[in-house]
Amino acid sequence: MTYSQRSSHPAAASDYTYLEYQIGMAADELSEAEQENDEARAEAIRVKLAGLEEELAKLED
Repeated sequence: MTYSQRSSHPAAASDYTYLEYQIGMAADELSEAEQENDEARAEAIRVKLAGLEEELAKLED
């Protein structure tokens, strides 16, 4: 399936929306953890964020 076919497929659109929402939530959590100087939590969130961004990149391929 080509990129244009996948990106126009309804399931792909919901995957994008879901991942973008999760990335936004993780970014907010990361900001909060950094403000609280909670480095262990911030690092865990960075790992989660990297995984979400990787999943989003796979959808773009």
